[in-house]
Amino acid sequence: MKKLKLKFLGFSSFLLFGCMSLSAYTAIANAETSQDSPTPITVTLKSKKQLAKEILVELGIGKQYDLYFWNSVDISTGNGSRTKFSSWLQKTLARVAGWKYVESQYVARLESDFSEVELQELLDLAKHPLMKKLLRAEIQAYEETGEKRARLLWKAWDDYNSGKINVPAHLWK
Repeated sequence: MKKLKLKFLGFSSFLLFGCMSLSAYTAIANAETSQDSPTPITVTLKSKKQLAKEILVELGIGKQYDLYFWNSVDISTGNGSRTKFSSWLQKTLARVAGWKYVESQYVARLESDFSEVELQELLDLAKHPLMKKLLRAEIQAYEETGEKRARLLWKAWDDYNSGKINVPAHLWK
């Protein structure tokens, strides 16, 4: 019985060795024939500029930039509520001094401050649903605090103009 087991183990070892050899031979033969006509590997590499632009779009930086013109509108009108005039003024400021005039500088800043790998990582983060939720919450909070911000900015500007806020003497030199 013991001899039978040993013969069986020997035979199965031989069979295993034979299968492995045959597999290796087949793989080598296929590799040799496939080198005659290599299949091209295409990897889409994005430039730093493309990555930077995508990040800015994904994060909505351009929309935020134009949205923040409300600060200027709030200082200039000071009524704390959104009127037809204040909405028109904000849109006008965005049109004549908005994102399209500064986007290239933002792209250049990202290109110079981050490597290609870092930009790709930032883009991946920007596309993450939790990050998008955070950005939406930030914009919503900005919009919800608009009236209070307008009143505070108007009061600060009014206090400055009425002499309640003094400019330090060294700034007049």
